Amino acid sequence: MIKKWQHILRIKDWDITTKLLHLKNVSIEYNGHKYFVGIERDFNNKKAIIYHDRELKEEDIIHELLHIVFPKPNHDETYEDYEQWITDAAYNLSNND
Repeated sequence: MIKKWQHILRIKDWDITTKLLHLKNVSIEYNGHKYFVGIERDFNNKKAIIYHDRELKEEDIIHELLHIVFPKPNHDETYEDYEQWITDAAYNLSNND
């Protein structure tokens, strides 16, 4: 599924892997959720790792890949607005594919 969305988002030249985190004894709350999905990006080497502590859904993958395509908020945008835009875009893309 990652390869599919790399092609759609035109980031096929990136090496993207996933890493399952075992956080069963750790209580993480992230954006109001009790799970974690995040991406570490290396723009110089075009490599990224999607970290997750639960099974990834297509919407999760799209969301994290959008953080490569759109790496930071616009100059007039708050981080919260940027993150909401990424979330909304991932939802819309995953439901219209």
